[in-house]
Amino acid sequence: MAAIRLTKTVWIAFALANVLLLSLIVLLLQFRAERAEQSRLSELGAALYPEPIPLAEIELTDQHGQPFRLDRMRGAWSLVFFGFSNCPDMCPMTLAQLERYYRDRPQSARPPLQVLFVSVDPADTPEIIGEYLQGFHSEFIGLGGNPDAVSNFASQLFVNTGAGEMPGHGPPAGSPEGFISHSVHIGVVNPAGELAALLRPPHRAAAISQALALIVQRA
Repeated sequence: MAAIRLTKTVWIAFALANVLLLSLIVLLLQFRAERAEQSRLSELGAALYPEPIPLAEIELTDQHGQPFRLDRMRGAWSLVFFGFSNCPDMCPMTLAQLERYYRDRPQSARPPLQVLFVSVDPADTPEIIGEYLQGFHSEFIGLGGNPDAVSNFASQLFVNTGAGEMPGHGPPAGSPEGFISHSVHIGVVNPAGELAALLRPPHRAAAISQALALIVQRA
């Protein structure tokens, strides 16, 4: 009987060791997969936050003169880019890539998504912003408003704005600030109204598509 009890004990210990070993292997595979995914996101120019950052309330105006608050960002993924209508290079190039991505998204299994262009130029009225975005995509949402409100929203997405010289940016017509500088990364906001990731330049439609697919998958 003692021998039988000993045999059972050995088998139980052996089984537990196997369970622990399998658990360790699974954890290592998960770790390798996560590292590979993070590496791929980095290659695509994406920085994903481990925990999304909740956004505070915003009070802007869209190109139709309607109020735009945080509730209009909930329920869909949002790609947010800051710029101004008189920008000669980075803004139109980025918006062109966003338009290409937006237009070419697969029809099947699309997550709800919107593209937001926020003007950092006080001279950009809703009418100017609306006319400017017509050159890209009619469904893009253009935003502007009080400089403090724009600056507050920009700071939440780690976008620097202000007056100062920036190579390739001429003075926007009618702007008392003169030269306008701004960060050119794209903020990725999840359907809960939280900053989930940043996409760094240079922006390309294919990279945006692949990065967003990974970001949505991890959400």
